[in-house]
Amino acid sequence: MLPDFTPSTLVKAAQRDDLIQKTAAQIIKDFAEFGLEVTFSGKTDQFYPELFQQLYLLVEELLANDNNRFLAMLYRIDISNSDLGNYKQIMPQSSHAEIVTVVVIHRELKKVMTREYFKHH
Repeated sequence: MLPDFTPSTLVKAAQRDDLIQKTAAQIIKDFAEFGLEVTFSGKTDQFYPELFQQLYLLVEELLANDNNRFLAMLYRIDISNSDLGNYKQIMPQSSHAEIVTVVVIHRELKKVMTREYFKHH
């Protein structure tokens, strides 16, 4: 059975330093493939705000100026329109760039958790 990806499980997983480091590395790698630089200080207690701010600015820039690269990045990270729609329902007051940013972070965390699961099973 695959790991549970409920919001509460993701929040709990995001408190594990090892998963935070691996998720940050995955985000950095995926964004670098599109010529976008993301950095992480390594301070796990600052993971979410640190990466959210950087990713949000990059997502906003892509949405405004390079829709093809934006769509290619979503495809590479494996984010579907239904993923975005689900989060839009959960976060109705948020901008599209904010929703995309949250979905990116959660999807990258899910990738890391899935890899960890299969490594141990």
